[in-house]
Amino acid sequence: MTGSDDDTQGQRAATTSAAEYVLGGLGGLLVLLLVAFLGYEAVAVREGGPDLAVEITAVEPAGAGYEVWLRVRNDGGTTAETVQLGGRLTRGGRLVEQASATVAYVPPESVRDAVLVFASDPRDGVLAVGPEGYRVA
Repeated sequence: MTGSDDDTQGQRAATTSAAEYVLGGLGGLLVLLLVAFLGYEAVAVREGGPDLAVEITAVEPAGAGYEVWLRVRNDGGTTAETVQLGGRLTRGGRLVEQASATVAYVPPESVRDAVLVFASDPRDGVLAVGPEGYRVA
């Protein structure tokens, strides 16, 4: 290495502006905050079990039957696994048909979609849907 190379490297180091130091500091702070948040989420104890709600989002003809699209929401503090959903179609107080579906898991504060399939038109009757069971993670 020659003397001129040392002078060039010294000049480069001297040309770092205050804005670069500020941005570097902000980036480092952001990384520290992110690591702290992820650490808190990993060890935080969530209150309560799953709190599942099921709503019908659509009913559509499909092939030889009808698809009933469901949205499952978990407002609770823990994950529900192997969520079993059921639907009962009644007309005039008599059970016409039942259908079921399983959702692998619904984490806290999240939404999952599912579909129930009926042979009879669920728009022509009373359709009741909801969770029938789940495992707590």
